[in-house]
Amino acid sequence: MKSKLWSNHPLPRYNTKSINKNGIGFSIDDFGNSAPTVTSILESTRSPEEIARLVNWRKSKGSKANNILNIGRQGHRQIERFLNGENISCSPLLEPYWNKLLPTLQELNHIRLVEGNVFNFYKGYAGRVDCVGRLYDLPECTIEFKFSDEVKPIHESTKLQVAAYIGALNRQYGPPYRVKITQGLVIVTTPNEVDINLLDEVEVMKYWKQWENKVERFWNLQKFAA
Repeated sequence: MKSKLWSNHPLPRYNTKSINKNGIGFSIDDFGNSAPTVTSILESTRSPEEIARLVNWRKSKGSKANNILNIGRQGHRQIERFLNGENISCSPLLEPYWNKLLPTLQELNHIRLVEGNVFNFYKGYAGRVDCVGRLYDLPECTIEFKFSDEVKPIHESTKLQVAAYIGALNRQYGPPYRVKITQGLVIVTTPNEVDINLLDEVEVMKYWKQWENKVERFWNLQKFAA
């Protein structure tokens, strides 16, 4: 049973399978069409500085890095079950985060999609959207959930991710389902607070242009590697 937070016009879901091609993650739809995932494209086009920053982050966090990743996986599963109206129980590891996030989740409304697979074959990529809906009285948004041990500025890769999902949603659903999303939300949960970040239309367009360049670079790298 769907939660009362859901819209009367949910978006149809698309099934996918995940495969790995030469170390790169791809999604395949029911017709056998495949595309690299947003995450794989971001990973494949990281600059040396970005790679060094990630390595240093893992070193600085030590064993806590795995805990944060585990919390993120648990948190996304918990959000999906909650929004779908399923019975949930919370692990001790996730509980402090969940207690902070739950009041915000209860303010979501007109939800149309949760953990939905999207494709933009025109641009050549695929992804999995956390949520499409509204928070408070904001317009319909792509909503991305993140979990962290502390609040910090939203990383550029997350903004690229949101722009990519918006582009895929508008392409995949478009006019038949009246989907025209122009804004995104990034909701970051820590054990102490929830940080809500709005990406307005201007910022989304800025990162969409950067994302287009990332995708083009990715496919050029594949040609070079072939």
